[in-house]
Amino acid sequence: MSAKKSFWVGLPMQMMYGLVLGVIVGSIVSSEFATTYLQPLGQLFIRLIRMVVVPLVVATLIAGSAGLGNASKIGSIAVKTILFFAVTTAIAVTIGLVVANVMTPGVGLTISVEGLKAKAPAAPALSQVLLEIVPINPIEAFAKGNMLQVIFFSIFFGFCVSLMGDSAKMLTDFFQKVGDVMIRMTNFIMLYAPIGVFGLIAYTVTRHGLAVLLPLGKLILTAFVATAIFVAVTYLPLVKVIGLKISTFLKGAFEPWLIGFTTCSSAAALAVNLESARKMGASRAIASFAIPLGNTIN
Repeated sequence: MSAKKSFWVGLPMQMMYGLVLGVIVGSIVSSEFATTYLQPLGQLFIRLIRMVVVPLVVATLIAGSAGLGNASKIGSIAVKTILFFAVTTAIAVTIGLVVANVMTPGVGLTISVEGLKAKAPAAPALSQVLLEIVPINPIEAFAKGNMLQVIFFSIFFGFCVSLMGDSAKMLTDFFQKVGDVMIRMTNFIMLYAPIGVFGLIAYTVTRHGLAVLLPLGKLILTAFVATAIFVAVTYLPLVKVIGLKISTFLKGAFEPWLIGFTTCSSAAALAVNLESARKMGASRAIASFAIPLGNTIN
């Protein structure tokens, strides 16, 4: 009984309540009221998440890279991790395209784009893309939130720390503690998430009307279907191969997934994702290396 009660009052369900309440309030209040009082609630949540994501990723990636051990082990894990992300991303994109073309989400959805202008960017050369991963100024990359550059610098820094062995253990411990602090800070911010979700959806409904919800619901349903197929085709067989119970995996993945879905932010789910991976048996170093990397670039 207590477990069931804790689920219904837990953070993921609180965000769902905020979502529903936002729809109700957004259909009642005026556009001026929503812009003045409700939109800032959502904007505050987005700013809080953006505030913690860079230091959280930096600290956990450095601690994870430094804690993996020798250079050959780091290289092996890095190659396997990136290869896994590349393959699963390709599968996810394929499934997403197929399901989207079958279900055609967005058809009938009309959102005003008055005053907005978009210019199609030219695709950069592959060599330029690869060069841009290396930051000229890491501090500038942190300030601008250029996550690929942040990831490159953090992994490189952690790799060099690991080469220093026991003499740099204090530095490894420092970044592990910083990562723990940032996870704690993220958890505190997530207590505000239901209010942020409420503000975001209420403002959206007020601005575009309830008519936006039906096509949007179809889009959400498409995402659900594609996700279910992807998990069944990709993750569940892998879970069986590594010997983890499917029920344990689904239970551990549910809360990070629900938080990511309701907030539309993988950064918001990063702290919970790390904790879930560790509970499912991942070592602290591997979880700290793979989860931020996957959350950011996958």
